[in-house]
Amino acid sequence: MTKPLFVLTERDLAKLSVMMLLSVILFGLSGLVIMIFLQWITRQSYAQDSIDKHGISRVSASRLGGAAIFISWLGLLLAGYRSDYFGDASGGPSGPYWIDWIAVGCCGLLGLVEDLRNNYLSPRCRLYAEFGIFGLAIWVWPVLIPVGLGIPGLDLLMGLPLIGWLLTVVFCVGFVNSINMADGANGLMAGVMTIAFSLFYVSTGEFVYAAMMTACAVFTIFNVISGRLFLGDAGAYGLGASLAISGLYLFYENVFSAAFLACLFSYPCIDFIMTLARRYRAGRSIFLPDNDHLHNRLHYHFQRWLPSKTLANSLTGGLVVASSSGLTAVGYMYQWWPVTSDLWAWLFLFQCIGYWIVFYLTGLGRRNFQYELRL
Repeated sequence: MTKPLFVLTERDLAKLSVMMLLSVILFGLSGLVIMIFLQWITRQSYAQDSIDKHGISRVSASRLGGAAIFISWLGLLLAGYRSDYFGDASGGPSGPYWIDWIAVGCCGLLGLVEDLRNNYLSPRCRLYAEFGIFGLAIWVWPVLIPVGLGIPGLDLLMGLPLIGWLLTVVFCVGFVNSINMADGANGLMAGVMTIAFSLFYVSTGEFVYAAMMTACAVFTIFNVISGRLFLGDAGAYGLGASLAISGLYLFYENVFSAAFLACLFSYPCIDFIMTLARRYRAGRSIFLPDNDHLHNRLHYHFQRWLPSKTLANSLTGGLVVASSSGLTAVGYMYQWWPVTSDLWAWLFLFQCIGYWIVFYLTGLGRRNFQYELRL
C-alpha cells in the first residue's frame, strides 16, 4: 500500500483552499479537476525528491509534476476534441505533423524514467537518446531548420541541409538541457512555460497551446503556493522539447522572430551558457551539477530575510520569471515592437547585461557552494 508523502495540516488545508479557489476563478471546472489531481499526486510516495538533492527546496516533494502536466494536457485535448472545440486549421505541431509530438512524448518518457529510478540512465545515455530523438524528428520534418535568421554566415550554414540539420539538433538538445538546468526554484520554469504557451495561444489561436497553458498555469499555482510538487525530468525534457519544436515551427510560420523567442526564453538560455562557461573556467566538468546559478544566489539572500522557506523559494522563482519572460510578455502586450521584428534583440541584450550584473551583486558576501552539492 502506498504511504502518503506528507500529512495535511491546517495550514496545508488553507493553502489547498486558496489554490482551488484560484484555479476555479481562472480556469473553471477544468482548473479544479487538475488541482485535485495535482494534490493526489503529492500524496503518493513514489518519485520523491530528497531535500538534499534539490538546490533550493527544503521540503520533501514529488518529482511527477511534469508527468501530471502531460496527463492534464491530454485530458484537456480529449475534452476539446469531444466538444468540437479542438481543431487547428493551420495544422502545425498540433496537426498532421505527428512525428514531432511523438518526439515530445519520447523526451518526456526519457525524463520520467529518471524521475522514477534516479540515475537509472547515465547522463551520457540520456544525451545520446536526445540526439537520436531530435535527429529523427527534424530529419522527417525539415521545416524546423531555421533559415533566414538575419545573421550573416549562420544563414549560409543553415541553408546547407546536412549542416542545418545538425545545428538544429544541437540547439534542441542544448535548449532542453537548459530547461532542466534552470528548473531550480518554485514557479521558475513552470512560469516561463505558462507565459510562453499563453503567447503561443494568443498569437495562433491553436487549442493545443491553450490546453498546455492551462495545465502549466494550474501547476504553477500549486508549485508556488505549496512547494510540494516539482516538474522533474519528465517536465523539463518533455515540455522543453515542446517549447523547442513549437518555437522553431512558429518561426518558420513567421509568427515570431528569433529575437523575440530569445527574449521569451532568455533566462534558461543565458543561465545555461553562463553556467557552462563558469564550470569550464573553474576546471570542472560542464556536465556536473552545482548550486551556483543565479536563482541559487538570489535564494541565498531571500532565505535570510524571509521567515518562510516556501516564500523565499517562490519569491526567487517569481522574480526571475518577471524579469525575463514576464518582461517580454509586457513588451508583447504594449507592442514595443512587432513580434516578427529583430529589434527585440535590444531587449535580449538588456536581459544579458542584467543577468550578469545581478549575478555579480548577489555573489558578494556569499560563500561559493558550487563544489558542495550533495548528490
